[in-house]
Parts: sequence; C-alpha cells; structure tokens
Amino acid sequence: MNNNRPKTESADSTVEMKILISDIWRGIVKFGWIAVALAVILGGLQFYRSYVRFSPVYTVSATFTVQTENKVLKGDNGVSAYSFIYNRDTANQLASVFPHVISNRILLTRVCEELGVSSMPASVTASIIPETNMITLTSQGSDPQLTYDTLLSVINNYSSVADYIIGRTKLIMISDPVVPKTPSNQLAWRSSVLRAALIGFVIGVGWIMVYAILRKTIRTKEDIRNVLNQNCIGVLPQVVFKKYRRKINTDIVLTNPLIGNDFLESLRLIRGSVQKLLADGEKVITVTSTAPEEGKSVVTVNLASIFARNNSKVLVVDCDLRNSGIASLLEKEMVQIKENELFAVYRIESLSFDLLSFKGSEKNLQSVIRTAGLKKIFSKLRESYDLIFVDTPPCGIISDASIVAGASDALIYVVRQDAVMQNTIRSGINGMLETETKLLGCILNGALGGLGGYGNYYKYGGYNKYYRYSYSRKYGYGYGKKSARKDG
Repeated sequence: MNNNRPKTESADSTVEMKILISDIWRGIVKFGWIAVALAVILGGLQFYRSYVRFSPVYTVSATFTVQTENKVLKGDNGVSAYSFIYNRDTANQLASVFPHVISNRILLTRVCEELGVSSMPASVTASIIPETNMITLTSQGSDPQLTYDTLLSVINNYSSVADYIIGRTKLIMISDPVVPKTPSNQLAWRSSVLRAALIGFVIGVGWIMVYAILRKTIRTKEDIRNVLNQNCIGVLPQVVFKKYRRKINTDIVLTNPLIGNDFLESLRLIRGSVQKLLADGEKVITVTSTAPEEGKSVVTVNLASIFARNNSKVLVVDCDLRNSGIASLLEKEMVQIKENELFAVYRIESLSFDLLSFKGSEKNLQSVIRTAGLKKIFSKLRESYDLIFVDTPPCGIISDASIVAGASDALIYVVRQDAVMQNTIRSGINGMLETETKLLGCILNGALGGLGGYGNYYKYGGYNKYYRYSYSRKYGYGYGKKSARKDG
C-alpha cells in the first residue's frame, strides 16, 4: 500500500494543478477585461501626463570662479587698490553660500525689475564642480530667451547682493551662457505609456491569479472526505462533445454513444458503491445538489438507467416542480402507461425505467409535496419497483429537497467539481442532514479530465448562471428548458 501512495499523491497533485490552470484560464476569460481596462486606464493617464501636459524645459549654464577680497594696498597716488585671491577651500565655502545669495529676495526683485516681469521666469541653481575650483550657475525655464536673460541678470546683479552676505567678490567667467535652441527634456511618451499599460495589465493578471488560488471549491474526492466530511460514492468525468458542422446529440444519457466509455464505467462503479451502502428495504433515494446546473438531474437519469440495466425495476420521480430538467431531457422518449388525478407514469424504453411526473399547477402540487403525502405515494410505489430515484430542486435554493428527503430512505448529494463554494455546500448538506435521512454520500460530477476546464465545446454545467437564479418567477428558477436539458 505504501508503494502506491506516491503515485496517488502525484495523480492528485496533477489533478489539482490542472484545475488551478483551468481556474486561471476561466478567470482570464471572465475577468480578463479588468486587466485590459487597467492597462488602458494607466496607459491613458501616462499619455495625458507625458504627451498632453508635456512642457519643454530649456537649460542655460555658465561656469566661473569667484574671487574674494584679500587686502587693501596703497598706491603711489594714495588710492586704495583691492586684491582678490582664490583657493579650493574658498570655493567650497562659496558653493554652500551661493544658494542663499541667488535666492535672496533683493536679488530676485532686481532680476524681475530688470526683466520687466512680476515673478522669476526661470529657476536658478548653483553647484560646485567636484575636485575643481569652479562653480556652475544653471537656469531652467519654459522660454529659451527668458531663461537666458534670467541667468545673465542674476550674474549682473549678483555682486551687489553678495557684498551684504559674503563680502566683496569678483566673478571670473570660464564658460559663457548661450541661448538654448532645443529643450533639455525629451518627449518620450511612447515608452512611458507602454510601461504604464504593462503595469496595469500585470496588476489585472495578478488579481486573476489571486482569484484562482483563493477559490475555495470542491476539487477532488479527497476534498469531499476531508472538507465536507462525507463519503465519496464516486466520480463522474466531465463530458465534452467535440464541435461538428452537423447537429449532434448532446444529451448526457447512456444511450448516446458520444458520451464515451469513461462516463459509463464510472456509473458502473457508482452503482456498486450504492448497492453496498443501501440496507435491505431501502428503495427510495433522493438526489439533490446545492445549486442549479451541477448535473443532479443527469446523474439521476443515468444512475436509474445503470441500475435498470442490472435487471432492476426502476422508477424516476420528478419532484422538481418549478424547473423540470428530467422532463426536458426525456420528453421525446416518454410513452404514457398510467395516469390518475395526481400524476402520470411514462415508460422510457431506451433507458429501461419508468418516469413519474406530477400533474397540475405548481400551486396545487405544493400541497402534494409534503412529507405525509409523499410517504403515502412512495409506499404504494414500493410494491411495484425495486428502486425509486427522486429528483429534487437544489437544496441550497428552496426547501423542497428537504421535504422530499424526509419521505425517502436515503439521500445522494451531487457536487460539481470546482463550481460552488465549500461553505455553501456544507450549509446545504447540513440542511439535508436535519431531515435525519440516511446520507449515502456525495458524487463528484463533471471531474476535469484535461486542461481547459469547461472549454469551448457543447457542455453541461456552469456555475456562472447560479447568481441569476430567480425566486420571483412563477415557473422555473430563472432558466429555460434549453439550459435544463443539458444541465439537469
């Protein structure tokens, strides 16, 4: 047994990985527009910032040295003369003081008056060139001529202001400023827009990945045992029909040769498990699920047919009064053999069982679908049939399933793989357990057999319509017969 464990764990890991990939793909199909929308929004914002609101910046620079006053000498004529000196330490000191000089209000006021403007048309900064004795004065603005004029005005008026802060100074120009012809910044909007769009798309895809990883659904038969704490009666594979140009039969019934041998063999295994779980005298089995389109009607029909093939006399009772998936699935096969004021019995020759369908309006039938009334009906039917399978509405939606289960001997719960949240399934099962009817276990339906999940083929099932389930409609759960035909 220990030798088989690694293979089993490896197979389960492979299935879970396939389901995760399927979840991611389904998430991309369902929410891919979010990633595209984020890419468009972020790309559009970046386009607005980098192209629509683009403002050219022109830069003008001048490099010079600054000499400070050293001493006063007496000339032959008795007139004082100034001597200016310079060293690296002095340059460092001047570089630290320069920003204060060029931002001085007096200097800025003089520059504005000289240029005839109310505010500085360009920003001016100063920096020392490392390991040299040179200082660079830089002016940046949106107008090339005004930017150049601003720098010249600062240079011309600098000395008069600097005298009050650092003493008398002298500028020795090394590199003269010139009027710029091209802006110093470039209009590179394409790369920035693409980068922003890519970031938005990655954020959207990341959200889809989180959605796929955090989905808490039932994926394997081990989940049924460990998460739901229930017995797994068996696993039915997902049935996929390839597309043909001609119209094909897409009914999920044993008589359809297109459903494949895997589905038939799985039903045989489930039949054996149910036979072992049923005690003597237990004939009436209710089949339900949490949500619509988990395949409970399809499971009921095929389970009844596989038992009928084993020389059992089988009856299927359609108690899904609002939206009969069985009647829609088998309407072409129904041949009436019995009728009274409450119901009619039909023979389904191709599947070897009988079908009981209640008559009258939904309102009148509600009085029939009561525990006492059903027990009386089932008691009569037990005399004529070996097994009676009862199809009900989803127990997570309305209470009919609980009422029917109370009149039954056993219960089978259908769980579609990776369709309904775990908490919702647990709630449905707990509600059915309150009827104190024997729960045989769960059937994992629509098990994934390959990549792609519920691919672009004819298929049955799909939890995406669950949220459109309507209580308010007089007939049905919000689905038409076409949907019920394939999904049950």
